[in-house]
Amino acid sequence: MEDTALEATWSVEHRHKGSRHHAGPTSWRLERGHGQVSFTRCAELSVFAETRSVRVSAPHAHPAWTLLLPVDGGSVTVVAGDKVRVHDDGLLLPPQSQYRAATDGPHVAVYANAWRWARAESLRPRILGAGAARRVLDALDVDNGTDLSAVVAELTPLVGRVGPIDSRLAFVVESLPAADRLDALAAEVGMSPSRLRSIAQQEIGVPLTLLRLWSRLARAILWLPYGRTAAAAAAAAGFADQAHFTRTARRFLGRTPGDLSLQSLAHRPPNRRRHTEVVRVA
Repeated sequence: MEDTALEATWSVEHRHKGSRHHAGPTSWRLERGHGQVSFTRCAELSVFAETRSVRVSAPHAHPAWTLLLPVDGGSVTVVAGDKVRVHDDGLLLPPQSQYRAATDGPHVAVYANAWRWARAESLRPRILGAGAARRVLDALDVDNGTDLSAVVAELTPLVGRVGPIDSRLAFVVESLPAADRLDALAAEVGMSPSRLRSIAQQEIGVPLTLLRLWSRLARAILWLPYGRTAAAAAAAAGFADQAHFTRTARRFLGRTPGDLSLQSLAHRPPNRRRHTEVVRVA
């Protein structure tokens, strides 16, 4: 069988301002032959990169700014009302805009979380010039580990950042992935559920139920290379079961969990005592 290489970065469990963060993957890179897929996440955004072409996805929408970037002569086709074919440029789609996408060759998708970035004035996609697209790709430097802080700096003038949101809302958003009930979170910050929903709509413009699903989806994708089944990744991220994970992936990304990683992966997690480890399996 062809060798698979798995490289991952793991977070360290810590407490910060009363909240608890558990140890777990924050990024992974998979390689087999000439194929490569990587996923990296931080508080502001997630980055998914792959060298393979991808067939047209199902229609989908999600609560994040999306920047699609073709790489090394590849192209991205997006159907969002009208068909847009991008060659050397990038395409920026606002949160909750519905679209379908296909790629020809290597590409990168940047998902900027709605609660960290400015609200969209329109749902229309925006084409980035080749120069701006190249600056973002250079800042990302995916081949050398993906520099998330650099891409945040490049995206800021393109999308716009928001100032600090209501501290109670910020606590709720951070706690969403592990929360079973939103009304319990509302009580924890001393608000009624209706007041919490109102503040979220005013400051973020996206329902908290969608933000919770989006956060869990990113966490589940981070766990994909380590569980022996997608069900294990779903459970680690807080989904009820594998079916819920799959439905959420289709709804938000137009793809299934199996589409998002190379098949027949090694299922041995890296040594958590080290920050980064490479695992090779015959």
